[in-house]
Amino acid sequence: MLKKKPKTKKPAKAAKKTSVKTKRGAKQARPNMNIREARSDADYHRAFPIIRQLLPHLDMQTYARRVFIARATGYRMYIGLINKEVAGVIGIIANHNLHDGFVTYVEHVVVDDKFRGMGYGHELLSFAEKRAIEEGCNLIELDVDTGRDDVEKFYAKFGYQIIGKYHQKNLDPYKDIL
Repeated sequence: MLKKKPKTKKPAKAAKKTSVKTKRGAKQARPNMNIREARSDADYHRAFPIIRQLLPHLDMQTYARRVFIARATGYRMYIGLINKEVAGVIGIIANHNLHDGFVTYVEHVVVDDKFRGMGYGHELLSFAEKRAIEEGCNLIELDVDTGRDDVEKFYAKFGYQIIGKYHQKNLDPYKDIL
C-alpha cells in the first residue's frame, strides 16, 4: 500500500501544460483535460472501455453491479475529458479508519492507451489530492499490484511511499471476486 502525507502548505496551482515532448523529443500540442464527476449511467457507461484497459476480465454486467454498490458506499468516479472523449478515469473514496483517521483511497487511475505518457495520469492524481485536501483528509493512499514496478515508480515520482503490503484471501472460490 502506498501513502502520501499532505504538505503543510497548500501547493501553488501549477499552470496547465499546453505541449508535451514526444519520445523523439519533438514538442506536440497537448489538449487540456476537463475532469468532472461521473454522475449518470451514461458517464459510467462511457468510462467502461477505459476501466477495461486496467481490468480486462471485467464484463459490463459485473461492472454495473459493482459501480452501483460502490457508489452507495461513498465511491466516486471522476472522468477526464479531452474534446468530450473520456481519456482517463480515477475512482476515489474518503473513509474514516482507526489506523490513519480521515483518508482518501484511490481505487484506480487509468488513462486511455492513446493518451498515456502525456501527463494526464499525474493530472488525475493531482485532482484526487486536491479533493482529499478540500474534504479534510489527512492522507491519501492506494495499492499497486505485485510486479508493477513501472507503476510504483510513477507514484514515487509524485511523493508516494511504500509503507506496507496488501493481502487478500478468497473466502468463497465460487463467488465473484474479480
